[in-house]
Amino acid sequence: MSRTTNIRLVLENAFDAAALTVNQAAPGTPVENLQRDDRAEIYRSADTGLIVIEGLLTAAAFVDSLSILRHNLSATGNVRLVLLDGASEPWDSGNRPAGEIIPAGVWRAGIDPFGATYNGKLRDPVTLINFPITPITGFRIEISDPDNAAGAIDIGRIVLGLAFVAEFNASYELVIDWTDQAQHEYSAGQTLRTINGGHPRRQTTFNLDWLYTADRARLLEELAQRGMIADVFVDLYPASTGLERLTGAFLGRLTQGYSDSHYIPHVRKTTLSFIEV
Repeated sequence: MSRTTNIRLVLENAFDAAALTVNQAAPGTPVENLQRDDRAEIYRSADTGLIVIEGLLTAAAFVDSLSILRHNLSATGNVRLVLLDGASEPWDSGNRPAGEIIPAGVWRAGIDPFGATYNGKLRDPVTLINFPITPITGFRIEISDPDNAAGAIDIGRIVLGLAFVAEFNASYELVIDWTDQAQHEYSAGQTLRTINGGHPRRQTTFNLDWLYTADRARLLEELAQRGMIADVFVDLYPASTGLERLTGAFLGRLTQGYSDSHYIPHVRKTTLSFIEV
C-alpha cells in the first residue's frame, strides 16, 4: 500500500544531535541556534555569501527528509543537501529552489512579481526536501541567496530525520486551528484593545484509527516515552503543493501525553494533537 499521501511525522531530529560547524555567522547568532533550545533564537549569516553547514553524528542514523524552518530566503535562493556516510556521499540533492514558485492560475499579473514564490506569502516560510531512506554519519547543507534584500540570511530551525508514516492515513475531519493567545478588553473610553495578539500558532488534531502493531511500536519508542517536551516535525499534506502543503508543515509538540485504545485484535487507534513551537 502506498503511503506517499499519508501524514509524515519526524519524531527524532538527527540535526539536533549533530556536532555542527559553519563557514560564517553574524556575531551572537551561532549555528547552534538551529538546534533545540528553550529560547527562540535564530542563526544569521554574516552576509549573503554561500553558507556551508556541516554536521557530524556520534551514532549513525537513517534519514529521509530535510526541513528548513522560519527562514527569509528569497525567490532566487537555493538549498543543497549532501548526505555523508563516512567518506562517501550516498545522496546529493543538487541545488534546489528555496521556495515553491506560484503557478499560473494562482500567480496574479501586476501584483505578484514574476517568478514569485510562496515564501513571500508566509510569515514563517519552510523549505522541504524528501529523499529515499539513507543511512548517514554526517551531512552538509549549502545555502545560497546572494540577492537577498535583507543583506543576511536568517534561519530558525533545521530538521533532518526519518519520518514516521502510518500504514493507514489519518481519518477524515483533520482539524487545523490557528490559535492566538490574544485577549480583548475595553478601555474606560470603550476602545477595544487587543493584548498579546498577532502571533497565531498552528494546532492540529487528527485520528489514526487503524494503527497496526509496528506503527504503534514506533510511536511508543520515539514519542510516548519522550512526552510533551519532544519536538516533532508535522507534515500534514506531503502530496500537496502551494499553501495547503506549506501551512500544513510545522514544528510542534504534543498538547497532551500519548494514549491509544485497543480497537480490534492487532489494531489500535489514537488521537494526536500538536501545537506549533
